[in-house]
Amino acid sequence: MNIIHIDNAGIRNDTTLSEIQEKQEILATEEATFSAHTKPELFGLLHKAIELGVTPVLFDSKIDTIAQRVKELGIGSYDKKSEVSALPSSAYALFFTSGTTGVPTGAIKNRENVEGELDALQALFEPENFERVVVTVPFIHIYGFLAGLMLPSRLGCEILLKEEYYPQELMALHEHKKTLVVTSPVYIKALLRLKRDHDLNNVTFLSSTGLLVEEEVERFEKQYNTKLLQLFGSTETGGVAIKRGLNPYWEPLKGVSVTKNHESRMVVDSPYLSSHLFEEKITLMKRPYTTTDIIELEGKKFKLLGRANEIIKVSGKRISIVELENIIENGFGVADALISIQKDSSRLKDESLEIQIAGRKMPSESEVKELFKSHYPEINFSFELSNVKSIEKNNMGKKVRR
Repeated sequence: MNIIHIDNAGIRNDTTLSEIQEKQEILATEEATFSAHTKPELFGLLHKAIELGVTPVLFDSKIDTIAQRVKELGIGSYDKKSEVSALPSSAYALFFTSGTTGVPTGAIKNRENVEGELDALQALFEPENFERVVVTVPFIHIYGFLAGLMLPSRLGCEILLKEEYYPQELMALHEHKKTLVVTSPVYIKALLRLKRDHDLNNVTFLSSTGLLVEEEVERFEKQYNTKLLQLFGSTETGGVAIKRGLNPYWEPLKGVSVTKNHESRMVVDSPYLSSHLFEEKITLMKRPYTTTDIIELEGKKFKLLGRANEIIKVSGKRISIVELENIIENGFGVADALISIQKDSSRLKDESLEIQIAGRKMPSESEVKELFKSHYPEINFSFELSNVKSIEKNNMGKKVRR
């Protein structure tokens, strides 16, 4: 497998997966944590671990709470001997949730979980005959691991890795080859801010879960003459569904069943569900799995309204605060907006919002009201507005919600 690496100085190095792995040694025999100085090194280490049957334990090393829990389990680094396993014998990989909405949860995947989802992704993308995969997301989360690390080898593509990706650089990174870009909503939004038309008809974008509003998807595909697909899923569930361009409905992946409960929360039954969860202790994951996502069903397909803690009910209508954040960011051209829901059971009125806007460009309260009114003419929002220096994000670019 060919690997192209561009370092922060812009120096390009072409190598192969086997050449990288020849220089690496894994001493662990059971499970281990993995870190490396460069993306190709980590790419090679993780592939080698899978080949040797060593279970990768992947997380953001900057999150002390996860590091401490992993240490308590007795899991060490890949370059140290380990003979006794702390994980179930069926464990293929252990991933942690980002912790953006609470305490991170560990999700243990077995071989069938991972290989089955890769089969589904391969069936989706193999007919496109991609020559190159560009990966802008980290490998430590399940989306980056599956779509960025494992899928390229399934597709027989070369992979291009860069330590830091700047949106304007992507115009040249495909080098006129048929390219799949494995990325995130944050990167899509950054490309939109360039406000220049480019012809990327040889490039397809795959974005991880994040509510991109219809106007953004339409503008992106038009601005770059390209196709945008979004993959919905979570660490616990694995991949759930795919959404193509402006199609409002998510289509479940092969083998995935999506229903909803009495609260309109998504219920997933899937061969990609984690085998075990690691919270206070390691337990079997319940099947089917009820998520915190609110959906509307249309046959086997569904519309995603947002997470339960990201939905506000105003005048009897469910509205996603993520959608409202997008409206503010696009409407005023601000860097970031973060909305939290203020609940007060003593008040006989709809929930109110606390809106934080990052950056110097600060709209007034009346301007925000007018903008909301243009999108929801029959609804009056109650909110408080404040200006902050920045909005906290994790290493996937997701906003941290407390």
